[in-house]
Amino acid sequence: MGKENFAAEFVAKLDGKLAAEDLRTVLEELQLFTADYDISQRVTDLTAYQGGIPECYQTYLVTKKIEGLSLGTLKTYDDCLRDFFENTRKPLGEMSTNDIRVYLYNAQRRNGITNRTMDNKRLIIHAFFGWCVSEGYLLQNPCDRIRPIKYEAKPREPLNGIELELVRDACRNYREKAIVETLYSTGCRVSESIILKKSDVDFQTKEVHLFGKGSKHRTSYINARAEVAIRKYLLSRSDDCDALFVTVRKPYRPLSKGAMEKIVHDIGIRSAIGRPLYPHLIRHTTATDALSRGMNVAELQKILGHEKLDTTMIYAEIQQDDVKYSHKKCIV
Repeated sequence: MGKENFAAEFVAKLDGKLAAEDLRTVLEELQLFTADYDISQRVTDLTAYQGGIPECYQTYLVTKKIEGLSLGTLKTYDDCLRDFFENTRKPLGEMSTNDIRVYLYNAQRRNGITNRTMDNKRLIIHAFFGWCVSEGYLLQNPCDRIRPIKYEAKPREPLNGIELELVRDACRNYREKAIVETLYSTGCRVSESIILKKSDVDFQTKEVHLFGKGSKHRTSYINARAEVAIRKYLLSRSDDCDALFVTVRKPYRPLSKGAMEKIVHDIGIRSAIGRPLYPHLIRHTTATDALSRGMNVAELQKILGHEKLDTTMIYAEIQQDDVKYSHKKCIV
């Protein structure tokens, strides 16, 4: 065990006892402290391998937590990797490329998953083994030789103007109206919307403070529709909860992710738009509308909170009708 592994595994033991930011500080200080020490692991081969979870796995999860991976993403990683370990049941150093291929094949046959889901599993397994190599637990990544699994990417279809108005008309109360208008105006993720506080909305500057993916802060904005909807909703409330969106019954508390998604889903059913409505579809609609009406892609990237510009373009594909219009206007 090298110094880096010693520090990382020690910090892993503190997971659940300290916040992610404190874990990061402890890791940095411990790495500096052990810089002048030689550390080796005592080896005791007294018990045979029983299969299951590798010893370094908890360290991997804590490392990703410190790096800012969201709890939802961590759970996805954990579910996938635990299923992989439990079905492969080999020591880490003995897992081969073929073991991974067999696992992916059996997972698709057993669970009926799509090629896209299978490729997501491949990516998660590849990331874990890549970390093992970079941390010195393995010499090479057995997943390197497995090529991306091809799948047909379904084009994301945003709400059109009529559908958006039908959704707005289907809102039954001030809370539902405020939710729809806030999601559309800010382009926020559902995970960001449920932790919004009243104080995060500045009616003077029209700014909304968001805290989201990757533990990053950013600013978005409310339009006139959203401002009116939020003001009416807040005036209708008699609770003292500081969350922007709360339950309708005592004890008042912030809406959960599932509750927010159900509210939006039910609005979609009442709107009769003919397809499921979910928060991310509203976010995609915001992105597409912004681009089609002339917003700069780099500006939209900031509003959506994307690290890479390519991601913004995936969420907000320029519509062919817009290209046709621009061609007719510009190429004469």
